[in-house]
Amino acid sequence: MSNQKDKVTFKQSLKNNKFIFKTAFKSAPGLCIMRLVMGFITGLNHGITVFLTSEILNALDRRESFEQILWKIAIMAIYFAVYQLFYSWHWKQYNPKHKLRFIRDLHKRFFIKASEIDLSSYDSPEFYNDYVYSMQTCDKSIMNSVDTLAEIIRCLVASVSVFSVVVNIDWIVAVVILGFSLLAMVIHIIENGIWYKYEKAFSKIWGKDWYISRFFSLADYAKEVRLTQIGENMKDELQKNKAEERVLIIKRQKEFLALNIIGSLLDVAENLFIILFMSYHLMVTGEILIGGFAIAIISANKMRGMFSQLQWQITQINKQSVFADKVRKFLETESKIISGERELTTFESIEFKNVTFAYQVTEEKDGEAKTVYALQDVSFKIEKGDRIALVGYNGAGKTTITKLMMRLYDVTSGEILINGVNIKEYRLDMLREKIGAVFQDYKVFAATVAENVLADVYTPEKEQVVLDALKDSTFDEKLEALPNGIDTELTKEFYKEGTELSGGESQKIAIARVFAHNNELIVMDEPSSALDPIAEYNLNVGIDKNAKGKTVVFITHRLSTTRHVDMIYMLENGKIIESGSHDELIRADGKYASMFNLQASKYKAESTENNKE
Repeated sequence: MSNQKDKVTFKQSLKNNKFIFKTAFKSAPGLCIMRLVMGFITGLNHGITVFLTSEILNALDRRESFEQILWKIAIMAIYFAVYQLFYSWHWKQYNPKHKLRFIRDLHKRFFIKASEIDLSSYDSPEFYNDYVYSMQTCDKSIMNSVDTLAEIIRCLVASVSVFSVVVNIDWIVAVVILGFSLLAMVIHIIENGIWYKYEKAFSKIWGKDWYISRFFSLADYAKEVRLTQIGENMKDELQKNKAEERVLIIKRQKEFLALNIIGSLLDVAENLFIILFMSYHLMVTGEILIGGFAIAIISANKMRGMFSQLQWQITQINKQSVFADKVRKFLETESKIISGERELTTFESIEFKNVTFAYQVTEEKDGEAKTVYALQDVSFKIEKGDRIALVGYNGAGKTTITKLMMRLYDVTSGEILINGVNIKEYRLDMLREKIGAVFQDYKVFAATVAENVLADVYTPEKEQVVLDALKDSTFDEKLEALPNGIDTELTKEFYKEGTELSGGESQKIAIARVFAHNNELIVMDEPSSALDPIAEYNLNVGIDKNAKGKTVVFITHRLSTTRHVDMIYMLENGKIIESGSHDELIRADGKYASMFNLQASKYKAESTENNKE
């Protein structure tokens, strides 16, 4: 839905629509050309139809021979047959086939672009919302822009061709029809202005309707609807919403009333003039035949309709420009993280030197941008084979460090060195191939178990790799229960018989994804958050097995994992406040020791309660 802030200038509107047409033409040049050709042909068809009808009616009025009239009817029938065959071929054969190719190519371009742009783009709600909206509507909206241009061509060609026929009958009638059509077009422009004025208010109402509809239909809210009275609140909101919509409709229709009356009077005046004028020349002066009389009436209605549609299509150009602007901004988004050219053959060390990372947040109240520091002057070094842990409470900056390691973001100041070389000098693809990561917000894809583990195409020769990775992530027991083993489809997105996994099972799949690849640096972001203590222990055994000789970075709140790492970095407010081994930090009796002892006392209390039970 558009709103007032989406308004663009006429110049920008033309620029945006030009961009959209070029985008469509790049994906489907033949389809675009055929749409425009069809616009011209269907427009010309109006004039030809009026002309042929006029010829037959005049022939009847002139009392021409039956054979002559029959020939004219035959010519008209042949024309209509050829036109209808071509029209049907285009819409039922050519268009569906080429439109499918267009949609496929267009979505492919969007997907490629989405995978190339910086992760920071997704941190902007405005960018993300525009991207999702563009993706969901791109094929329909982009082709609508092409159709709008085709419709404008059709209306213009139809109006010119019909006007030309009427001029040959009587130029005065032609001018009158043109004048009334222009007046009707002006009225429609004013009506559209009223529609647009109310659009923002209606968009808000329709948005609330859509939310309430989802509230009562989605499984996300099903439990709350049944266990609380929140459903009654939503029903009240719906009633208020509909009452507000009714008030707006009444106000809008009052503004339309005068225009509707004027439009109706113009229609009556135009038809009355044409009937009286043409009747006079038909019956008194004899300057026209009955065909001319009929065609004048038909042409008046046709031209009025064409001008009305022309005005509507011009209005659509401005509306489509709002969407076009979103698409253009997305497709023209340039990545700020540029790949270097240096090859990374092996990982020896990674060093953070005085690294600061900040981002901008817009305040809701005043709309001003505020700088938020996720990391401030952070320095440390990890050697090949080290196992380190980043610990701290939420928002301390732990996950930000790992994202900087993978160059999902670039530092604001300072530098990151890999093997003593700035990380920006390395090829991005080679850098990321060296790193395997289990993110806290891990995902399971709508694919088979094997494809989920490999995050790639599965082939039979990779079977043992998949099985070993699943075993080391302690998923093997669940695997035995799956109907098709590693070929089992996960989630019900594509297959209604697909298997849904629990949180812990899904996390094991994500961990197996790391074990299946020979990464030199492994990042484990809360790898056991969804696991019970026994599964966590077995997982640590699997990590020990798969991570021999590799560098491992743990991000964790559960400090039982940190007892066996080489170095622990305690973060707070984006700064490293403590560092050392587990024993060293316990002896220091600082923030880490306090955090560890608090968790240890909790575990002891739970153990005591379990023993009592």
